[in-house]
Amino acid sequence: MKNLIAILAIAFSAHLIFSQSQTEVKLKTKKEPVTNWSINLLFSDNGFGFGGAKHFQLSKDLSVFTGLFFSGAKDNREFEQTDFFGQTITPFKENRLFLVPVINIGLQFRLFREDVTDNMRPFFNFGASPTAIVYTPYNKSFFTSFKYAKSKFTVGAFAGIGVDYLTNKSSALSFNIRYYYISLFSEGIRSISLNEKKQFGGVYFVFGYNFLKMK
Repeated sequence: MKNLIAILAIAFSAHLIFSQSQTEVKLKTKKEPVTNWSINLLFSDNGFGFGGAKHFQLSKDLSVFTGLFFSGAKDNREFEQTDFFGQTITPFKENRLFLVPVINIGLQFRLFREDVTDNMRPFFNFGASPTAIVYTPYNKSFFTSFKYAKSKFTVGAFAGIGVDYLTNKSSALSFNIRYYYISLFSEGIRSISLNEKKQFGGVYFVFGYNFLKMK
């Protein structure tokens, strides 16, 4: 009888140990939805733009991302007028300016994981932004002017805060406020004849739609 009790005790203990190890494995391998890639709309004093990004998860709270966006640009002193015939003109306008493209390479860190619900994910991000600035003559029609396009290149940086809101396990809505520092190191570009523009950064409001994957 004692031998039977000992055998049952050993078997029960082994069962508990095995069950505990299985639970630990399940906890360790628990997956959650994370951003895979995204499409974005951007708004700033330069106008609006669009782009996309690809994310690579490094840990549960840290990811690296790379992407690009296209945007117009203008001098903050220029303004549009409408003439008698309903045509829109910009006094002293010399060149049309485009950021084509701004390449983002950065890190994103999720904040307050334990303090907010899982479908609300605040974050902080920062990185570098190599940029090509293309300019075309304003006195040519829009499409024809690209025959005379010129460009300048620079490297900037950005930092921002935002939040992802998970609508389900496969998608999320994102809002990100970023400050870009994008400056030409050489001569500026004349958007209007009265002034050379060298600063192309500023505050950008980024609205995104994220496609998620289980990680």
